[in-house]
Amino acid sequence: MRDYWTDHHGKRWVVPQILGRLKPGKCPGHAALREFVIHRDSGKCRDCGSTDVRRLVADHILSRRNGGSHHPDNLQCLCQSCNARKSVLVDRRAC
Repeated sequence: MRDYWTDHHGKRWVVPQILGRLKPGKCPGHAALREFVIHRDSGKCRDCGSTDVRRLVADHILSRRNGGSHHPDNLQCLCQSCNARKSVLVDRRAC
């Protein structure tokens, strides 16, 4: 895996540089990071295996609310349906 990704302006970011520039709740180059995660995960939802790239998202394994980061190691490729189901399960556990 590469230790960099390119944002929507074409700027290449080394992962440690990305982490130093992030503000809580903000992710510069979200589209490029999403593309990086989808490519890394072979264009498949890690849960159900869906390959409909229009419905794939970069999901935080450990949510931002619970201290997770935008680092690629904390992101996984999920389809929108699996991401929504995961969010409901995580919210139920928090109650």
